[in-house]
Amino acid sequence: MKSFVLAGLGLALSFSNAFATAIVPPPVVPPSGAGPGTVHIDAFNNATQATVTFNDGAGHSGSVNAFLTQFVVSYQNSNGTPVTFDTFCVDLFHTVSLGQTYAVILRNSLDPSFANGDRMRFVLDHFGTLDLTSNPDQAAAVQIALWDLSLNNHNPTSFGPDSGSTYSSGDPGVFSVNMGANPDATSIASLVNQYLVASEGATTSGGWLDASGAGENPNRGQSLLLPSTLRILPNGTDLGVVPGPPSWALMVTGFVGLYGLHGALRGRRRTESPAAHES
Repeated sequence: MKSFVLAGLGLALSFSNAFATAIVPPPVVPPSGAGPGTVHIDAFNNATQATVTFNDGAGHSGSVNAFLTQFVVSYQNSNGTPVTFDTFCVDLFHTVSLGQTYAVILRNSLDPSFANGDRMRFVLDHFGTLDLTSNPDQAAAVQIALWDLSLNNHNPTSFGPDSGSTYSSGDPGVFSVNMGANPDATSIASLVNQYLVASEGATTSGGWLDASGAGENPNRGQSLLLPSTLRILPNGTDLGVVPGPPSWALMVTGFVGLYGLHGALRGRRRTESPAAHES
């Protein structure tokens, strides 16, 4: 029997080299309570499972059976108001369970903790912020892409089948996924490849909820991404909604667009008039 550092959602606390069996919830959940700087796991939107093998080259390695799911979470602001949003995990080294509340530290930037932080934000913002309850394949693909990008010892640019039953970015010794008999495995892998390719060249880092505030217990809870629709307020402990443009600004933009269209039409009429006269 060999023990591994655990990752994914609802996993056994120790297991052999064989595939682990998912357990919901884990047998032991750390004590937790609501308050400023805490997040609560409200729901898992999906139930797709896979066996994920990883090695970050810095002492974290293992093979775990994990849920590839989107989270619904509520962050507790200092005034007691919860901020609820959909997100994904970026932590392969710890577990979390449904209904768990744990401490987190708000971070404005994924850099320098994640070498591919800019790409991680891109994947979340473009493919993972909507409710994916009815689209489990997309949710699975977003989670796989984010875990792949979260390992700092490689820079994944593609994703596809290996020689065996796993999928990887060409370096299965760093990260690979076995989706077993899932009939959608090929489709999910194709989406992962699409997301990784699309994220290349991203230059804007995003915020995240750092679960190191809950310590290093294996089942302390997991670090999560913060969607760009939310921002960390100046006090450093509260979240607010990113304000949209005021209504008057939208009106001005509309008028400018109409004026530009009107000018283009006038110019077109002027260029067409001489030709009509000559004929």
